[in-house]
Amino acid sequence: MTDWSVQLPSTSPALPRGERPATTCSGMVVMVVCHFDDTNPGGGLEKQAGLLSQRLRDQGERVVLLSSTRSPLRTGWQQINGVPVRLFWTYSTPQISGRYLPAALIWAAQVALWLLLNRAHIRIVHCHQLRIHAFVAALATRLLGIPSILKSATGGDGADIRVIGSHKYFGAAGRRFVVRNATKFIATTESIRDDLLRWGVPDTKIAVVPNGIDRSRLTQPPRSARQRHQRCLYLGRLDQDKNVLALAAAALRHCRELDLTLDFYGKGAQRAELEALIADHADNRVRYCGFVDDVAAVLPDYGYLLLPSNAEGLSNSMIEAMWFGVVPITTRVSGCVDHIEPGVDGLFMTGVDAGSLSATLQGIADIDTESWLRMSKAAQAKSQSRFDLDVIGSAYRQLYAELRVAATP
Repeated sequence: MTDWSVQLPSTSPALPRGERPATTCSGMVVMVVCHFDDTNPGGGLEKQAGLLSQRLRDQGERVVLLSSTRSPLRTGWQQINGVPVRLFWTYSTPQISGRYLPAALIWAAQVALWLLLNRAHIRIVHCHQLRIHAFVAALATRLLGIPSILKSATGGDGADIRVIGSHKYFGAAGRRFVVRNATKFIATTESIRDDLLRWGVPDTKIAVVPNGIDRSRLTQPPRSARQRHQRCLYLGRLDQDKNVLALAAAALRHCRELDLTLDFYGKGAQRAELEALIADHADNRVRYCGFVDDVAAVLPDYGYLLLPSNAEGLSNSMIEAMWFGVVPITTRVSGCVDHIEPGVDGLFMTGVDAGSLSATLQGIADIDTESWLRMSKAAQAKSQSRFDLDVIGSAYRQLYAELRVAATP
């Protein structure tokens, strides 16, 4: 029988299959994220949802995370890195709409029912990314009086607030419903805040809170500048919108002559194509190094992070790399433009076509060690001053308290 109880897993590391959770929680912060662990391994959304949930629990909040799974065997309560996670089954990731909208609706209906049954125990509904669950959260605020926070994860042409108003969901009327009824919108950057304003979200409903870094996990000392400033990496999803194949092709043409190396880390739909492309050239200056969970184990070895993305929110890879003094070189997309000062703590690519990527590599080769070291120190200082997860967690706790007071009759 499906367990729809508000009861949560105990604090033990694992919960035996079929055993009902043991402790009852009131005043919960309910995190909601489309996918967690099995549908998008290592993705930035789930990483931030998990990190924030852990830190809020450390700071005294009672947090539970609701998400989806495509495996019927994984449905129910689990405890992942100390966070109670309730997984609901659906046949495809509910982040995708269009022809997969029925999968999103199946998941959304289960989340909505769970919120309804457990409404007396819920303090805040906090959604990561504006997708189908944004409508559920807005509905919970409208009908159940539960304050809702919607985090917009992406800006620019792929802005979350734009996507939920598309015909793939419920059109402009659906977006207006979310804007009217959700309590607060989170922008991780000023660019995303501008997107929210452009699509009708009142300024009074917007708060800017960046993503955070767990500094306790980033403790490896960086290597010497001489070892790093000619070493580049890509760290992230291996998907079409990240332009990894174009970057690899440019690197295979130029890295040897420019005395550079480029390593790729990550998972995604284009992994096989990337591996095949690199294997065809047999150039050890360009490598696919697999997926890395502990970024602190690799980032101190590199001088530059290359992100030729079509769109970004506030990239976890970028802020983690900057923490270690890895200089980011990115496209001029939302999130990056807010936190990179070109020539000071990073650089921008002129585009993602072959010529632009070749020019980027040539530009890296022309940077001397002293110039790299200056940018590296500036990037590290910026990341460590802006993205401390303890500070981010405290900002959210203050926001929760304010919304709860405002919602009290």
